[in-house]
Amino acid sequence: MRFISTIFLSLLLFVTLFTPNISSANNILDELIAPSQQTFLPVSEAFRLDFDQQGEKLFINWEIAPKYYIYQKKLKFIAKEASLEQPKLPNGQWIEDEFFGKTEVYFNALNLVIPLSDIEDNAIVKIRYQGCAEAGLCYPPETISIPLSKLLSTTQSNTITQNLTNNSKNEENPPSLTEKLSQQDFTTNLIVFFLFGLGLAFTPCVFPMFPILSSLIAGQGKSLSTKRAFTLSFVYVQGMAITYALLGLIVATLGGQVQAYLQHPYILISFSLLFVLLALSMFGLFEIRLPSSWMSRLTQVSNQQKSGNYVGVFLMGILSGLIASPCTTAPLSAVLLYVAQNGDYLIGGITLYVLSLGMGLPLLILGTSGGKLLPKAGSWMDQVKTLFGFIMLVVPLILLERILSFDTILTLGSLLMIATATYLYHWHTQTNQAKGKTILWFTAFVLLFSALSLLQRIYITSNTVEGNQIQSTSMEQNNGEFIKIVGLSELEHAITQANQNNKLVMVDLYADWCVACKEFEHYTFADPKVLKAFSGYELIQVDLTDASDTNLAFMKHFNVFGLPSILFFDTQGKELISERVTGFMDADNFAAHLEKLK
Repeated sequence: MRFISTIFLSLLLFVTLFTPNISSANNILDELIAPSQQTFLPVSEAFRLDFDQQGEKLFINWEIAPKYYIYQKKLKFIAKEASLEQPKLPNGQWIEDEFFGKTEVYFNALNLVIPLSDIEDNAIVKIRYQGCAEAGLCYPPETISIPLSKLLSTTQSNTITQNLTNNSKNEENPPSLTEKLSQQDFTTNLIVFFLFGLGLAFTPCVFPMFPILSSLIAGQGKSLSTKRAFTLSFVYVQGMAITYALLGLIVATLGGQVQAYLQHPYILISFSLLFVLLALSMFGLFEIRLPSSWMSRLTQVSNQQKSGNYVGVFLMGILSGLIASPCTTAPLSAVLLYVAQNGDYLIGGITLYVLSLGMGLPLLILGTSGGKLLPKAGSWMDQVKTLFGFIMLVVPLILLERILSFDTILTLGSLLMIATATYLYHWHTQTNQAKGKTILWFTAFVLLFSALSLLQRIYITSNTVEGNQIQSTSMEQNNGEFIKIVGLSELEHAITQANQNNKLVMVDLYADWCVACKEFEHYTFADPKVLKAFSGYELIQVDLTDASDTNLAFMKHFNVFGLPSILFFDTQGKELISERVTGFMDADNFAAHLEKLK
């Protein structure tokens, strides 16, 4: 999915220097590949936790082992028989996950202060967190309980030991919303949204702002200096920009309340449908605008403002930003949803402010020129709006990436690129400008070539699997399909059945929140060498995404403390403990490992 969004952003928004590409994704994967089996620390040693209650404050300190890290978005704090304020999380370090995108994590140490109040008897604070190792191991979500002292003057200091770790309960961590936009580098996001705003400035519904500003400038008379024209234009743009920034802060506030609910598949589907509707609005199938009574009132009030006055110009900028619907409202709604999922006051305000500055740049140039550069309306404005509709359709693919299969997302993305390329070529045939025709033709060609390359990749992968299935002429061969089981009893039964057929058994322990598990699925298990080496194995997969009692008992039985973990059993049903694979392993090494056990 990253490949698809990269192509759209780089070709259509011209930010190729700031967005990741296929080669960088491969480099990231190469860094994750380890040539030999890794040895990983238990969770209690990888993330050593101290706590210290001092009056109405609880100090939390993590000592994080080298090359291990904790996810910021996985931190959660809950009080029972007490009240707490959510701690202020410091800025972490951004890393690139192949499937989760840009993710903020903490290395080495993490120190937090939790304000407390209303502490009763038997009060506790539950802390939930999740960490990973750089070498490719994801630990399950971990929850610990910290007892609080009712006597606030008493200082309580303890070190979390192995006993506390054993008593802690692994709970299900709500699947985080796969928002590639919200997890990108902040500087890159600002550039993208500035360019996004710049594109919106040339849509038909923003176009009325040009004559409004021109009339304000004209009200100053012929003696208007360039400096004053720039100042008035700047004030006008600031009024519009601050309007969007305030909207961002409001949505950020609401986002903090509903953020947990945005993780449900129904919410993802609903958001995706909304983005599709917004895109259809950009295609001109329908319009989204304020009620006519509101529009009339706002226009009446704005007409009463005096030209040339800084306060009046500022208010005119605010009112113009509200009047500029419907074209602004559709992409603005998309940005507001992005801010809601981010849930950060500062980020939300800055993001929409920068978007507005992009929209205001042509206005600033126009105003400074005294209105001489006012563009003429034309069909090209509608074509720009339609192009942004195609770009907006990328967002549903990003949201649905966690629900649909990898190949399905790539297929849909390829079809979207083909549709966009077709539209760009149509635009190419309609324009008479030689330079514009060249740019449109080249962009359409690159999109079409990229789409066909992705479809070819999907075809080769599926054809490889089918080829292996056709070549499987006996029970001794395996086409790479896993038997899904739940719990110890089903595993024992499956192993018994495999042993009766004189087969080795490979058990893949998988979870949706495990990045390296997905890498195993898409890069290792699908490799032709590995598919061939699967011959003679019974393949079993256990989904440990949910922290149910059955799954917890399963992990405890096999002493599994992190994923991915792959277990092997011989033809007598005995586990080959020394041959376990923990953490990611590339196709070549994994195929060799499978052959060695035969």
